[in-house]
Amino acid sequence: MTAPFFIDAWSFGQEVHQLPEPAPGPLQAGAWYHFQRDAEATCERLELAGIPESAIDGVLAEDTRPRFETLGDGNFLLILRGVNLNQGEQPDDMLSIRILYYDGVLISTRKLPSRAIADIRRELEQGKGPDDLGAVVVDIIEKLHERIEDFVEPFDATIAAQEEEPEADNAVLMSLNKRLIKLRRFLKPQRYAIEAMIDSLPPLLADDRFDLANARDTIQRINESVDFYLEHVGMVQQYQTHQHTEKVNRNTYLLSIISGIFLPISFLTGLLGVNIGGMPGVDNPMSFALFCTFMVVLVAVELVVLKRWRFI
Repeated sequence: MTAPFFIDAWSFGQEVHQLPEPAPGPLQAGAWYHFQRDAEATCERLELAGIPESAIDGVLAEDTRPRFETLGDGNFLLILRGVNLNQGEQPDDMLSIRILYYDGVLISTRKLPSRAIADIRRELEQGKGPDDLGAVVVDIIEKLHERIEDFVEPFDATIAAQEEEPEADNAVLMSLNKRLIKLRRFLKPQRYAIEAMIDSLPPLLADDRFDLANARDTIQRINESVDFYLEHVGMVQQYQTHQHTEKVNRNTYLLSIISGIFLPISFLTGLLGVNIGGMPGVDNPMSFALFCTFMVVLVAVELVVLKRWRFI
C-alpha cells in the first residue's frame, strides 16, 4: 500500500519509466520523486535519503516565497508558485511547488495538487513529456506559467467592462484589486527566481537555457500585465470617485442656489407674519396680489443677478 507521503516517481535513464514507492535509504539517481509536503513521513524519508537538513527545510517549509538557491556541486533549490485550480479554492491563493535537485536526484513536493504537475505525469504515462530531469524542471515552470497567464488574461475584459459602465461596481473593482495584489506578491519574486537560475545555470539545465529564457520572458510579461491591470483598476476607481464627488458637489451647489433664491422670500414672509400691532395690508383687498407680484419680481431679479455673476 502506497504511503501518504509518496505521490509518484519516474526514472529518466536510457528509457523513461515509472518507479514504485522508494524504500528507506538513498534515492535512485536520474529519477524524479514527487512527495506530499505535509505528510509526516516525508521529512524522515528525505533524511534517510541523505538530503541535508537545510535542503529539507527548504522543500518542507510551511510558508515561503519563490526563490532560487544554489547548494553547491550543481545542486539547487527552486521554490515556485502557481494558481490554485482545485475545486472550492481561490486561484489567487497560490499553491507552492518546491523543487530540489541533489546528487543526481530531482525531488518535488506539494501540499495541494497542481494541475501543472498532473499534466506532466499524465504525459509521461502516455509516453510523452520530458525526457530528462532538466526538461522536467523546465516543464514544471512553463506549465505553472501557462496557467497563471490563462487566469490573469480575462482580467482585462472585466476591468474594461466596468470602465464602460455608467456607475462601476465598486465591490467588483475592490475584488479585482485584492486578487491582483495577491498575485503580485508572489509573481515578482518568481521572476527574480527564474532570473537567478539563468544567471547561475546549474549543469542540469545547461541545455535548457533557451527554454528558461522563454520562461523568464513569460513571467515578466505576466508581471507587466498585473501591474497594468492594477493601474487600470486604480484609474477606474479614481474616475468613479471623481464622478461621485462631482455629483455631490453639483447637488450641493444646486441646493445652495435654491436656498439663496428662497432666503429673501422666507425673510419677507416671516417678517410680514409677525403679528405685532396687526398684519400690514389686512384692510386692502389687493395686498395679497401685490405681495405675490413683488415676490415674483424679486425672484426674477435674483435670477438675473445670479446669472450675471455666473452662479447659474
